[in-house]
Amino acid sequence: MLSLKVVVGDKTGVLQCLTIRDEEPVIQFKTLPGKPITAVQLTSTNGTQPDKIFAASGNEVKGYTKKGKVFFSIETALSEPVTSILYVSRCVFGGDLILCSGRTITFYRDSKEHQSYVCKDRVLDMAAFITPNNAKVRLLLLIAHKGAGILENGHLVAHIAISSGPSRLATPPVAQVAEIKCFYGAADGSVGIITYEETTLSNNCLVEGRGLGSVVCLGWFYSNANLHLAVGRNDGSVQLYLIDVENLHLKPRLKFTYFSGEPVTSVVGGCVGTDEGELLVATFSGRIFALRSKFLIAGSVTKASHENLAARRSKLEIEIVRLEKQTANEREKYQRNSRSLQAGLSTPPLLDIEHKMSGATREGWQEVDITLAVPLDMLFIYCSKKLKLLTDSAAVLSVCSSQDSASDLLATVRCQAGTRRIWLRLRVASTNSTVLESTRVLIYALPTGAPRVARLLSIKLPALPYYSQHEEFDENNDHSIKSWCQLHVTGGFSVAEMTFWLSDILPGDLPRPASNVAFLRVHSLLGTKLYCQYQRGSAVFKSNNISTVSSVRSIISNCSIDKRIRVEISCDIPDDCCLKSFKLIENIISIAYEKKNQVTLAKALDLLELDTKAINAEKPVLCKEYYTVLKNSESEILQSNFDELIEIVVQWYLDWRSLSVNGNNTVDQSNKLCALLKDYKLDDVTKVLSELTEFNHTCE
Repeated sequence: MLSLKVVVGDKTGVLQCLTIRDEEPVIQFKTLPGKPITAVQLTSTNGTQPDKIFAASGNEVKGYTKKGKVFFSIETALSEPVTSILYVSRCVFGGDLILCSGRTITFYRDSKEHQSYVCKDRVLDMAAFITPNNAKVRLLLLIAHKGAGILENGHLVAHIAISSGPSRLATPPVAQVAEIKCFYGAADGSVGIITYEETTLSNNCLVEGRGLGSVVCLGWFYSNANLHLAVGRNDGSVQLYLIDVENLHLKPRLKFTYFSGEPVTSVVGGCVGTDEGELLVATFSGRIFALRSKFLIAGSVTKASHENLAARRSKLEIEIVRLEKQTANEREKYQRNSRSLQAGLSTPPLLDIEHKMSGATREGWQEVDITLAVPLDMLFIYCSKKLKLLTDSAAVLSVCSSQDSASDLLATVRCQAGTRRIWLRLRVASTNSTVLESTRVLIYALPTGAPRVARLLSIKLPALPYYSQHEEFDENNDHSIKSWCQLHVTGGFSVAEMTFWLSDILPGDLPRPASNVAFLRVHSLLGTKLYCQYQRGSAVFKSNNISTVSSVRSIISNCSIDKRIRVEISCDIPDDCCLKSFKLIENIISIAYEKKNQVTLAKALDLLELDTKAINAEKPVLCKEYYTVLKNSESEILQSNFDELIEIVVQWYLDWRSLSVNGNNTVDQSNKLCALLKDYKLDDVTKVLSELTEFNHTCE
C-alpha cells in the first residue's frame, strides 16, 4: 500500500493502482492483461514511504513507479513462477533483489544474478535482515515440512523444526535493524514468533490454533498509537492482535474479529479513504474492502452530504443496468450458439474453484475445504467405497437410500443461498483397520448461476491418513530406530515413481523428488512414527507400528505390479515389536476407556431427563462426578475411540503373525487379546504379548 493508494495484482495479469476520492475508487494506472501475477512488493529507495512497485508474472519481474512507468524489467531463467519478492536497500552496495521460486532463492545485484541457493523443499515465505555493518543480508526462510532456517552468504547457518507448519512471515516494524525477530502464521491456525540470537534459532507459539482456520496472510495495522498484527485466515476470518512493542514475546491480545465469508488472500494497514488508519482486506473472489473503527464510520456518514449520496446512488443504478444488459447479451449469445445447426462445441467458462484437504485428526476425519468465486448451489459426491460423511451446518446432507446396502456412496449436499465456502469431513467406513489402497472421491460442484455447468473435483483419500504430522529426525542420533520394524525395497523404480506410490499411502504434500529423499511422519492418534528414505532403485521404511509396515509393503507391491516393475521386498520384524508398541499407547488406551465410560454414563443421565432446577439446586440430586460428566456432555460432544484402539492392537498381532516365520494359532490368540482389551485388563494383555514374544523367539 502506497501513501493513500492501493496496488492490486490479479490472476489475469493486471496490475492496477487505486485511490479513494469521495468514497469512490479511482484508477491511477492499470497494466494490460498477461500472465497471472504471483507476487507484489512495495519498496522504498529513500528509506521513508514506499515509492516503487515490483510485480512478478511467471518468471518475469518488473518494477513500476507510482505513476505506472516501468523502470526495471528482468526475465529470469527460473523454471517455476516467482512467489516472493524482496528488495533490500543498503548504504554501501546499493540494493539487492531477492526472488523466491519453488525451492530456489536467487539474489540479483545490478540486474545480474549474484548467487542462488536450492533448499530441500518448497520455500513458503522469506524475510530479509541486514547485519549491523550493512555488509551482509540474512534471510529467514519458511521451508515446507522442514520448519525455518537462516540463509547467509549462500549457506544455511541455522535451522529449526516447527511442527505447526508455519506458512507466512511478518517482520515487526519496531524491531531493531540487527535483530532477527519475525512473527509467523501456521497451517494449524497458530501464531508465533521466531528469534535468531547468537547463532541459535528458536520459536515460541503465542496463539494456539484451537480449530481456527489456517493462516493465509499477515499484516501490520496502527491504531491509537498501538501496533496490531492483522491475521487473515482460510475460513474467512480477519483478526487483530495487540502487540506489546516493548516485549514481542508476550502473548498478543485479541482485539477484533471480522468474518468475510470467503478465504482472505491479503491484509494490510494504511490510510486510503481517510487520514486515519484503515485495514484493507482482499478475498478469494476479488473483493477489496476496508475495515474502520466505529468512530470513523460514524464520522464519514455524518460528513457525507445528501448530494454526494444521491450521486453515488445514481452511479450504482447505472452500473446495475449496464451489468444486467451485459448479462442478457451473454445469455442470448450462449443460447443462440447452443441452438445453431453449425458444427461446433459449446465451451462455458471454467469455474474458479479451489480445494484443500487436511490430514486425519485424532477422530480419523479428513476435512476438505471447497471455495468458489460464485455462490454454490449443490454438491454431488460419489465414491466406490463406503464413506462416513459430515458437512457444514449451513448445508443439508442427504444420502441416497438405495445405496445403503451397496458398497459405494452417492450423496448430495444442498447449500444455503450465497454460500461460497463449504467444508466436508470424510472417513472410510472400513471394518478392517488395515487399508491396502487409497480411495478416490468424486465431487461435482454446481453453482447457482446459468449455464448449469458443474466442476469436477477428484480427491484422493490415502491409505494411512493418520500420518499427517511432520517431524525433524536424525537417524544417527536416535538409537531407538534400531528396534523398529524395517522394510527394504529394491528394484527398477525411480525416485519420482516411489514418490507417486507414497502419495497413495500418506496425506499431504510429499518432498519433491531428489537424488536422496528422507522424511519422518507421526501418527496423529497413536504417536507412532514412520521413517521413509529412498533413492533410485532402493528404499527403506522404518516404523514402530507393524501395521504401518504391512500396509506400505502391500501397497508398494500392488503399485509395482500395476506398473510392471520388478521389485524385491524384505522385512525385518523384531519379536517384541507388538509389546513395545502396546506399552507406547497404553496411556492412550486408558484415557479412551475413561472417556468411553463417560459417554455411557452421559447417555444414561440423559434418559433421566433431569430438570435444570434440580441440577442447579442447593441440594443437587447428582453426585459431583455425575454432575461433571453431565456438564461436559452439554458443553462438548463426547466421543471415544476405544473400540478403534482395540482393533488396532489386534491388527498388530495379526500383522506380526503374518510377517513372522511362525504364523499358527492366530485366531484363538487374537480373540483372547480382543476379549482382554474389551475388559480393560491391560496387565493381562502385556503378559500375553510377552509370552507370545518368548514363544516365537523359542520357535526360531
